[in-house]
Amino acid sequence: MAYFLLLLVPAGLILPFVFAGRALGVTARAGGLRRADSHAWLRAAGFVQAAIALGVYTWGLLHVSGAVMSAEDGGTDSVPIRPCRTQGWEQRAESISGYRVEYVPLRFVCETDDVGDYPVSVPGYVNPVFFFLGLGAAVCFTVAAVDSDSSREQDDTRT
Repeated sequence: MAYFLLLLVPAGLILPFVFAGRALGVTARAGGLRRADSHAWLRAAGFVQAAIALGVYTWGLLHVSGAVMSAEDGGTDSVPIRPCRTQGWEQRAESISGYRVEYVPLRFVCETDDVGDYPVSVPGYVNPVFFFLGLGAAVCFTVAAVDSDSSREQDDTRT
């Protein structure tokens, strides 16, 4: 499951720049920010929000990747795994049995036998920012699509 990181991290490092470029392309085709209509503004805002959301998610993926690499690093001082050594880990040291990676919401979860699993190593702002900006991008794209459909229908009725 952690091998999925090998695909997501490179994609996450590239796609924010692609979406930012798309936002710039939309505004350039519209003749700049001052001449852009509501359709172009909505599409550009959607691409900017998608770029930021993916950038923040990739930041979280880099934290998770570091935790996975640290967890997989064996040798001296590897039990319990280093990412699971949070405040109070000494009381749970005997019960830490492993880890898992969850992608939605993004987190590195330390598994224990009896105390209960607990997430570590992903900044607390990553999942809310990703969710709300992703939702905002989806709303912008949906409204832009509905706006363009309604303007086409109005043009068809005029002719």
